[in-house]
Amino acid sequence: MGTWLRNIKRLGLLVAFLLTALLATGCAPKYTDYEAFIQDPVPIVSSEAYLLAPPDVITVSSKRVREIANHREQIRPDGRITLPLLGSTFVAGKTCEQLSKELSDKAKEYYEDADVTVYVARFASKKIFVFGEVSGPGAYPYSGTNTVLDTLAQAQPTRLADPKRVQIMRPSSDGTLRKRMTVDLDDMIKNGDTTLNAMLEEGDVIYVPPNPLAKVGLVFQQLLLPLQPAASTVKGPADIYDNTQMTAYKGK
Repeated sequence: MGTWLRNIKRLGLLVAFLLTALLATGCAPKYTDYEAFIQDPVPIVSSEAYLLAPPDVITVSSKRVREIANHREQIRPDGRITLPLLGSTFVAGKTCEQLSKELSDKAKEYYEDADVTVYVARFASKKIFVFGEVSGPGAYPYSGTNTVLDTLAQAQPTRLADPKRVQIMRPSSDGTLRKRMTVDLDDMIKNGDTTLNAMLEEGDVIYVPPNPLAKVGLVFQQLLLPLQPAASTVKGPADIYDNTQMTAYKGK
């Protein structure tokens, strides 16, 4: 009887939560730190130059220095690369333009008219992050041109997502304080309103929350979890009969 009463109480709490959650639909906080994300005019790329770092992959190109023509190299954990003819070079923290000039100067020891161009073949050192109700959660390469819309297009919000309350978070320089804005992805897609389609910066976090019904489902699952082990041990009359018959058969 005591267990039955506890289950009834738990069911009552669950019903109360369901009603509260449904009444609270649309009351989730809306963050409005728009000035931290939106620039006017809208930039084509992020404001900062891209600095090379491990484990970025770079391609070294040269028309005259055949030893390094179309040579691809991944930056090692020590921040260096090793090229044919030119040897080891520290590249971390440099832009492609700075590294191109440095390698050109090195190559001039062997070729009078040496020319070297470096570009990033794979962005891997800098990340943005997407979590929540998306098909592809996790870290995404930061290229300097990532926007809210194209990143969410890659991450693919699920049917359990609340697309009207997507949160964009930006850590401060010390990694503690955060600026937030709430984005209505539905409005972006259905009405073409890209006002809040901000250019993302390295380290930005996108969180796609569950919709109210999905939240209810998660809590429902948590509340029922203690009942599942007990329920799984209860057998119906047919199960008991079948097990008895199987034991008798084996005894023969």
